[in-house]
Amino acid sequence: MSMPRQHFIKCPCCWKRFHLSQTKWIAEHHELKDDYFIDDEGDKIEQKRFHPERFTTDCRAIDDKNMPCQRDFACPHCHMEMPDRYFDCEPMYVTLVGTKGSGKTFFLTALHHRLQQNPFEEDYELEGVSYIAGLYASKNIDLETNVKRLFRSTAPVDTFVTLDGTTVGNHAKKVSFPNADSDRESYVALPFTHVLESEGKKHALCLYDCQGTLFTKRGGIEEADSIFMQAILNSDVLFFLYDPTQNENCVMEYTEKYGRHIYRDGKINVKELLGMEKAILNPESDIDEQSHLVFGAMANYIRNFAQDRLDQNDRYARHICIIVTKCDAWEKCLRETQGHLRELPKDDVIVAVSKEVENWIKRHDPAFTTAVRSFASHYTYIPVSAAGRQVTKDAEGDEGYDIGVEPLNPRWVDVPFLCALYPPNQ
Repeated sequence: MSMPRQHFIKCPCCWKRFHLSQTKWIAEHHELKDDYFIDDEGDKIEQKRFHPERFTTDCRAIDDKNMPCQRDFACPHCHMEMPDRYFDCEPMYVTLVGTKGSGKTFFLTALHHRLQQNPFEEDYELEGVSYIAGLYASKNIDLETNVKRLFRSTAPVDTFVTLDGTTVGNHAKKVSFPNADSDRESYVALPFTHVLESEGKKHALCLYDCQGTLFTKRGGIEEADSIFMQAILNSDVLFFLYDPTQNENCVMEYTEKYGRHIYRDGKINVKELLGMEKAILNPESDIDEQSHLVFGAMANYIRNFAQDRLDQNDRYARHICIIVTKCDAWEKCLRETQGHLRELPKDDVIVAVSKEVENWIKRHDPAFTTAVRSFASHYTYIPVSAAGRQVTKDAEGDEGYDIGVEPLNPRWVDVPFLCALYPPNQ
């Protein structure tokens, strides 16, 4: 392992800091099991983590059964695996927040697919910026499976495609702490990870998917969810997904301009109008899922629990990307910058598009834009289309997506990461 510039490391799963010398190794012998990982039957299911006292001539630790270990390391606090190359990277923690149906899983899948194409070097021609690989291959497996289903499928064209979930239930792991004052169990996060190299520095991008309605959940936050709330507090950048097709006023403008019927049995049939993911939008949907309430609740959580507590008038200093999803459905509502959404964006273009998208949302959902302005000092509105065209979902939501025969071509899904690395001047 090469020595990082700083001797202190932050674990991407529990966010606790530790000195490099405290790093544990993972035992190689199959009989050596760890007390921290126990299944429902009480059986130990992971290899033992330990501080080595003996090493081979090529600097590999020797476990208690005299077997040389691979270069596998673990956090001394939560015992989660930490790949060798993580120690050579500058971590960047990014948390994705959005309401149910806003398109988080589709966006994450398209982003994973796009990053594998190395867009920053190949398309944006950013000198010295390149995509290397996923950091934890095992933690990206759901996204890789989704990418195969959406972008590399050989299934018949009339087959609906289902996507594996990417939120709390799939990406938290229960860990036991046998050396605590009393036996204690907790949860750690399993981030999606990517490594980018920029100007000679390697960045480990750790991405956490947080269901926005956790902040407005009645009855308090469950322990399994709390680790994702911690992801919010530890993030360097926040991605908040805003879905205009869930806002009645945004849909009204689109339908009035293009002369389509909007009501059927007192509901707005978005599948008929826009061909988008959410088949039915009910004007009387659960108030807890309205975007401005979710964003406001998230902001209050950060104000109250951040390490440096924010007063009510203080602004959040870190960058927030407002990712405005499904732009293939509503981009015609943009008067000045619509044409840019089919181009590779430059800094001034991103700023111009951000301003027009913000003003458009402000006309129809002023509560949301006010919530963003009153909390964030640095923010950018970024329209994206995870599919590049309209994709339908069956009305019951059980069969998945009908992606049709035309190839999917995601648009602007990599721009939020570009803004995370190089925040636009506004």
